[in-house]
Amino acid sequence: MNRKWILGVGLAAGGLLLVGGGLVATGYWASGQMGGDGMEVLAQTQARAQRTADLNARYPFQPPPAGKVLKLEEARLETYLAVREATLPAYQALEQESLEFMRTHGEALNRGGRRAMLQAAGASMRMMGKAQAVLLQNLEARRMSPQEFRRLTAVVYPPPEAVPDAGVAAVPLASDPTNLAQLEAQLAALAPQLEDPKLTEAQRLQLEQRRAGLRKYITQLELASGRDVKDANAALLKKHAERVAKAANPTFDELMTKPLEAAGTAGLPTP
Repeated sequence: MNRKWILGVGLAAGGLLLVGGGLVATGYWASGQMGGDGMEVLAQTQARAQRTADLNARYPFQPPPAGKVLKLEEARLETYLAVREATLPAYQALEQESLEFMRTHGEALNRGGRRAMLQAAGASMRMMGKAQAVLLQNLEARRMSPQEFRRLTAVVYPPPEAVPDAGVAAVPLASDPTNLAQLEAQLAALAPQLEDPKLTEAQRLQLEQRRAGLRKYITQLELASGRDVKDANAALLKKHAERVAKAANPTFDELMTKPLEAAGTAGLPTP
């Protein structure tokens, strides 16, 4: 069974795409199949979306310009970790509840019936809703927006890098670490050359100009790559490494840091 479904997201293998506005497509028929409270679950989902928008407006967060690295501030990092730590118990309850649901209903879900899938959708929305409500409550208590929480998650717990397509040629950037390392090696190689007593004044001047040019270029590339910010972030995360490691949970990141706004229609079964 799909791990995401076990944690209350959806039943990918059965073709169920569970999103906040799914009941719009199937109306009260789907609500009845979900146990009679499907429309109430949808209303709660929409209420959380509105609360998300309100928190984003009340505690505005200015992300860095496109392509720039978000610089961590210690006070906001500590607030972020406090929100995360306070929400993890709700996520763990979600995990346990969804596992118990699968023990009871897993066989019916594997058969792929419409009623079982809709009951699962309703259970998924209810379980996720409870955990999301706790997250919003903790964000509000600590004056942080969902948008800032998501952006900080991407820095503190970055997702694994995608494996490049073998059929697509990579386009290296000048500021890539490999290129910077090569330039720094070239810069280091100039030092012993400048110590050569046999150099003429013209040769020494040429080497010194090259060294100055390399230093300036490396500095520009480091700024473009955000290396100074990345180094500062790494130092701050190292300082709080024990706390960061204790709160790490990749599935929590995937489920709880997604936008809470209600989406459009879903591929739910129809009567």
